Amino acid sequence: MNEIMNKISYLNGEFLPHQKCLVHIEDRGFQFADGAYEITLFENGFLIDGEAHIERMMRSLNELKIEHNFSKNFLLQMQHDLFKHNQMQSGFCYLQITRGTANRQANCPKDLSPTINATVSEKKIISKEEFDRGFCVMTTKDIRWQRCDIKTVGLLASTLTNQNAKDLGFDDAIFVRDSVVTEATYANVFIVDKNDQLITHPVSNHILCGITRNRLIAIAKANKISVIEKEFSVKELYEAKEIFLTSSTLLIRPINKVDDKIIAKKSNSNFPISRLLLNKYREFIAGK
Repeated sequence: MNEIMNKISYLNGEFLPHQKCLVHIEDRGFQFADGAYEITLFENGFLIDGEAHIERMMRSLNELKIEHNFSKNFLLQMQHDLFKHNQMQSGFCYLQITRGTANRQANCPKDLSPTINATVSEKKIISKEEFDRGFCVMTTKDIRWQRCDIKTVGLLASTLTNQNAKDLGFDDAIFVRDSVVTEATYANVFIVDKNDQLITHPVSNHILCGITRNRLIAIAKANKISVIEKEFSVKELYEAKEIFLTSSTLLIRPINKVDDKIIAKKSNSNFPISRLLLNKYREFIAGK
């Protein structure tokens, strides 16, 4: 409670006490999930891959046809300033832009002033014990819409699926569309095959092109790990030597069980490639 009372957030040009950041009842983000968002890691005074996150935000706004006059530099500086206001040296920034406020109507009104807000939160770090143990996931039908490449605030399908997985005793769920593994509820999926090749779903409208995903692909290639972007099946998921999920908030989360299949045997449960990539990614962050 004290954290919320003391937190400063951003709303439409102002840095305000968090509890005073209120939007109109007819904001289209509230009524239609008509908006986009980004979550960016902040460490040692830097937004990690901040420009890539803002470029993806700009793409999302363009795909949604949300008119705005925000520059990339403005959005980056505002996030830096928000961490300063909160006297935080590390954490996450949640940035959201909606189409704005208008009388409720099914079509998209023109010439609206977008609503922009941002909040910060502390990092949650996976412990060594959690990493060593790994996490468990279930597979499930991908019930999301056909534009998963847009990072919209319309997250109900992912939220309900994530909750169902937890209710059934899993940590997360992995979506499957037409027998092809797409991604987890809020993360990209990587597998390591029998030849130690790193495989992940190619960029398409069925997955979000993750910023951390892209960074880890670059890190893997720099460390002589073969990377293949291709569709893969549930059978290939079950047979993988390693599986891990990636996102800006998870970084890398190794998976030791999918449905009823154990992925990492007890004799080889240290997730060597997952661990290597996590260490190299942390080096990248520390070097910023």
